[in-house]
Order: sequence, then structure tokens, then C-alpha cells
Amino acid sequence: MRILHTSDWHLGRTFHGRVLDDAHAAFADHLVELVTAESVDAVLVSGDVYDRAIPPNDAVALLDETLRRLTERTRVVLTPGNHDSARRLGFAADLMREGLIIRARTAGLDRGIILPDADGNDAAVVHALPYLDPDAAREILPTLLAERLGEETPTKHTAEEDQAGGKDGDAYSQPVQPERPRLPRSHEAVVSAALRLVAADLDRLRAGRSR
Repeated sequence: MRILHTSDWHLGRTFHGRVLDDAHAAFADHLVELVTAESVDAVLVSGDVYDRAIPPNDAVALLDETLRRLTERTRVVLTPGNHDSARRLGFAADLMREGLIIRARTAGLDRGIILPDADGNDAAVVHALPYLDPDAAREILPTLLAERLGEETPTKHTAEEDQAGGKDGDAYSQPVQPERPRLPRSHEAVVSAALRLVAADLDRLRAGRSR
């Protein structure tokens, strides 16, 4: 099975005042040609598709056209990065064209995507993790940890974790609500939690295959 991984397209970016639309269009042509020439079974696009949360219209049109061309040839799995707006990129994701899967929500990150090979047989499992913003993910992941793994998340953390941003070092300006379970405010905490959920899902899939 052939999988092509790509990221950081940054569509809509300018460089020293120069719009890079022509360069991005040339890249899109190259990507489609490569997928066709190499008979790629799946393309994984892991974030920063756009250069900013509200991209210009030309960037949106280029992404739409590129995804249309790719999905005519292969399957595409796409996740947002920290430059993208997960809400905008994931809007109506369940209604998208056949062959395109967009994973923009933290709540579904631990459900693997089964990719078939050219013969239609299950060939690979992809866990497509979107960018996990610590402020948002620390609120959502405790529920998943409790439901899937039976883990209880503390409701209180140290001042360094909650107010100084833990190891990230960013100031945390929002008031702490100690009655709600939440992870420490750090990339390390939310990514570690996400990977524990992914590991549990892999164990579940392996157990199902062994029966």
C-alpha cells in the first residue's frame, strides 16, 4: 500500500508582499501528478492547509479544486493545524465528497480510519489527530479518558500548570473552574492523553481481528 503524507501548504500566504497563489497552484498540480504516477492509495494532509484561520477566497477555491482532483484518484484524510480554523475546515465534514475524510474534532480523535488497499481489503489504520489547542482540548479530553479508559482527571492543578501555562509558558488569562475536570494546560498533557486514547483504540482493533 502506498501512502503519501503532506502538510503545511499554507494556502493564501504572502511573502514580502508577494501573493504565492501561482506557486501553490504549481504545487497542487505536482501533487496530483505524483499521486497519479505513483498509484498512491491514500493522501494524508496533516494540518496548516491554510495560512490563517480566515483564508482568502482564492485559497479556498484552490483547496476545493485540489481536493476534487485528488479524490477522483485516491482517498484523502485531512486534519487542521494551528494555522487553520478547525471549525471552518470541519464544517459539514460528514457531508463531504466520497473519498474525503476530514477529522477536525477532538472528540473523534481516538477512532481509527480503516484504509483499504487497491483490492478493497483493510490495509492500514490511520488515527488522524487535529491540532490540539491546550485551552480547548484540556476541557474535552477528560470526558473521553473517563469513558474509554476509566481515567479520572483532577479538577485542580498547580498554579504553574493552570495560570502560567505549564511547560508552554503562556499566560492563562481565563478564570479557573475547579469544579470541572481538566488536564494541565500544556501541549504535553493533551498530546499524551490523545496518544493514550489512540493506543487503547489500537488494542481494541487488534482484539477484534484476533477473534
